[in-house]
Amino acid sequence: MFGYVNIDKAELKFKEYYKYKGYYCGLCMNLKKNYSQISRLTLNYDMTFLILILSSLYEVEDRAVKKRCIVHPIKKQIIIENEITDYASAMNIILAYYNCKDNWLDEKDFKSLLFSKVLNSDYKKTVRLYEEKEKFIKSSLENIIKLENSDTSDIDSISNEFGNLMGELMVYKNDHWEKILRKIGFFLGKYIYILDAYLDIEEDKKSSSYNPFIKLNLDNVDDYANEILMMNLSFLNEEIDKLPLIKDKGIIDNIIYSGIMNKLRKSAKDEVRDERSI
Repeated sequence: MFGYVNIDKAELKFKEYYKYKGYYCGLCMNLKKNYSQISRLTLNYDMTFLILILSSLYEVEDRAVKKRCIVHPIKKQIIIENEITDYASAMNIILAYYNCKDNWLDEKDFKSLLFSKVLNSDYKKTVRLYEEKEKFIKSSLENIIKLENSDTSDIDSISNEFGNLMGELMVYKNDHWEKILRKIGFFLGKYIYILDAYLDIEEDKKSSSYNPFIKLNLDNVDDYANEILMMNLSFLNEEIDKLPLIKDKGIIDNIIYSGIMNKLRKSAKDEVRDERSI
């Protein structure tokens, strides 16, 4: 369900692309530094968006260096980190851990079960740092599982749960911006859940897996999905416009107005989601 919040590379300025890539690589390096080498496999674009939004809002100081890594052993890459990167890497670990748990419960994916065991020590470290966040995420995911197991056709209720989860992730501080950030995460989370379900319709039909769109049994599922996705994206845009974002605003706009939309435009039902392809 992760990896949809990405840039539209073709529409980004050269400088903006390398800035985004710097944050992405910074998150990767931060995972290695604060957790483990294996934790870097959990890297996803969604947490890079979190870094962009919060770094711009709170105007934190970036630390930029050039380094080589296992993916780019020859040419040094720009690595950008700040205090938000530490937070994002912790949330990345928690989400990855529960995603593995979910894959095991839903699909009996043995690889996911093994990977959750490997991530266990990293996960426990994040729980010590962000106990309340972890409890909220766990509760939201349990509610989603309950709704899915009930075979509900209420796509609004079930996507609300993922929206609440993403809303909690967006709240870095309990301050003046909390309400807006929570709404941004809420509408983004709803969009992600609905889009993921829409793109998985045919695959879920073949495997007889739960999918709210299948339960709805609509004559024109494409029109309905497009309508509710555009509605949530519109609400998301409205909330982001309420923030005084200046730093990296071009990258943020690219993701919201073009990058996220690309997944829907392409109807990438058979697309391979490689989180480390940047």
